[in-house]
Amino acid sequence: MAFSLVIFSCSSDDSDDSSDTSGNLLGTWVAVDVDYNGSSTTTFQGQTIPSTFVGEAYDVNYSLVFTENPNELMADGTYSIELTTTSMGQTQVDNLENLEFATNGTWERSGNELTIVSQGQTRIYTIVELTDSTFKMGIQTVEELSQNGLDYSVTINLLATYTRM
Repeated sequence: MAFSLVIFSCSSDDSDDSSDTSGNLLGTWVAVDVDYNGSSTTTFQGQTIPSTFVGEAYDVNYSLVFTENPNELMADGTYSIELTTTSMGQTQVDNLENLEFATNGTWERSGNELTIVSQGQTRIYTIVELTDSTFKMGIQTVEELSQNGLDYSVTINLLATYTRM
């Protein structure tokens, strides 16, 4: 089954709500890590097949630049993910290479919410941490597809970590 990877898509597993998010977003941020996990359910002819997946980033080589007046986001570079999927007791490992985290667009911040509009799509991220040197943002994406008797649902959690350049 083909799996469409939605990257620009997290909820943090951390239960510590005391992270500092008071920093300034403006400037250049270099990606250092991407944590990726989720689950999916496929149902066909009354049979449901659940699966889980975890992605570990490698070859992380991208940056984000936030400017204001106007609030623009410029993205450059790629990263790769080693995706481990487990379904029906079987584990499969795939390498997804040269993924783009984001494309150029506009941004708006309201508290810990970061709204990014890019290529006609609006995504709302949660700022998990934002200090003078560290920026972590996450998003959770849920997608559902129903076609020709096949129902497919996927939940993707992503947490991206950056350092200020």
